[in-house]
Amino acid sequence: MTLLDYLLPLLYWPMWKMASLLGRTIPLAFYAADPLDYEMFLPIQKHLKQTVECIAANSKTAAYFKKNNIPFRRYPAFPRAVIMGRHEAYKFPVKKMIRIGFDHGLYQFKRWTNPRYYNQFDVYFVSSEQQAKIATQKGIRTVKAVGYPKLDKAFDGSIGPNDLQELKKKLGLDSAKPTVIFTSTWDVGGLSALTRWIGRVGELTEQYNILLTAHPWTKPRLLERLKRIPGTFFLQESDVTPYLMLSDVFVGDYNSLIGEFCALDKPIITFRVGQDSSRALPEVQKMIADISLQVDSFDEIPAAIEHCLRKPNEKQAARQQANRILFLALDGQAGKRAAETIETVFVARK
Repeated sequence: MTLLDYLLPLLYWPMWKMASLLGRTIPLAFYAADPLDYEMFLPIQKHLKQTVECIAANSKTAAYFKKNNIPFRRYPAFPRAVIMGRHEAYKFPVKKMIRIGFDHGLYQFKRWTNPRYYNQFDVYFVSSEQQAKIATQKGIRTVKAVGYPKLDKAFDGSIGPNDLQELKKKLGLDSAKPTVIFTSTWDVGGLSALTRWIGRVGELTEQYNILLTAHPWTKPRLLERLKRIPGTFFLQESDVTPYLMLSDVFVGDYNSLIGEFCALDKPIITFRVGQDSSRALPEVQKMIADISLQVDSFDEIPAAIEHCLRKPNEKQAARQQANRILFLALDGQAGKRAAETIETVFVARK
């Protein structure tokens, strides 16, 4: 328990109780600690019958809501039911409140934290039955597998070939060149390979369209450096699903975007990382090795890309096996399943 765990209930609960007595609570809210949280919630929200008000956890998310003309309140705010894209139910310490959560990344590429953070929810959505099984073995009682709503748009027809062509035109991509997306996880714990390619990825722009993205918590100096690489396209959006869809080859390290690209059944290259990291999971490292062509240095990247373009189906069986582990289903209906569960929880708690 942290000091905040002890203090917050003492401060928050009386304020929530007063708001409740005055009739000023929010019926249903979505708490967003990052713009990506909200974008991951949209495939669920569109299936909900109730109106959802947004709560911004910080100035970054508040600025995002303002920019996109999305009405919101700043935390602390006082809902009767709250949904969130992370395990921060302790920020809403009211037993009468309905609390529903989901992961803001795919599957469990990092280690589970303390089960109590998840057991504070009425229900916590995960992407697959395998993930739910692992969570249950760790003492987490609230998980429910629904799939991965963030990827719904890739499978429900929301983004079609014409949309991808328009996106290529918007970026100014050369239609005669294959498109390669370089990605990286947060640069801690020895899991990021960003520094292995950031200084040389510009060498590939004559042969390929190069898209770049990195974890939003990456050191600011590295993000600024990425944005300045000539001839490449740095992706500013929180949700890069459309860009994954238009890419021919993916380059990553230990980031959960690997799993999202695996769902699209296209070739993956990864840098070997995290052999001694306490944050890495051996079973995830093995999965990544199975579904990708692995390299140690940037010198191997050009040949690896050409190999993937020549033999895009080489790892297809491994990708399909991984998808059965990572996803309940890839049918574009994960958001609908989540929304239906939320509606059921509301009825049960009335």
